[in-house]
Amino acid sequence: MAATWVRLAASDVTSPEAYTLPVTAAALTLGVLRRRKDPQASSWTAYGPGLAATLVPSLVAAWGDEHWLRPLLLGLAALAVTLAGARLKLQALLVLGGAVLALDALHELAPYVAQVVGALPRWLPPALVGLLLLGVGATYEQRLRDARRLRESLGRMR
Repeated sequence: MAATWVRLAASDVTSPEAYTLPVTAAALTLGVLRRRKDPQASSWTAYGPGLAATLVPSLVAAWGDEHWLRPLLLGLAALAVTLAGARLKLQALLVLGGAVLALDALHELAPYVAQVVGALPRWLPPALVGLLLLGVGATYEQRLRDARRLRESLGRMR
């Protein structure tokens, strides 16, 4: 792995995925083997490090990238990981994929949201925040039940 990284650096490859994907492939392979051997193993110990090794550096690179292709591909990969986590009931995949997907979407949509908010009358954003707080306060008990149910659902996942 180190020899591959030296070769990539000597070739002036700056894409973080070129460095992290081999690590991720090896870590996920080890995770699959571990889960086969011990089905009760946590998805965080089996798949978490491998997924984080690629998703986090790619997210950092996407935030600094001025083009649209890297954030799009990262969003698609994070969506696939999130859907796989939901389908297979694996907590690490669901949480890591969902977090990266949300942060990627937030970063990509932030300029448009700022533009829309800037075009609104100055009194409207505080009024909307007030209405949102009123709605959250009115449904507080239901939200607590929903949060407990979500926590229990995540707790049942591996």
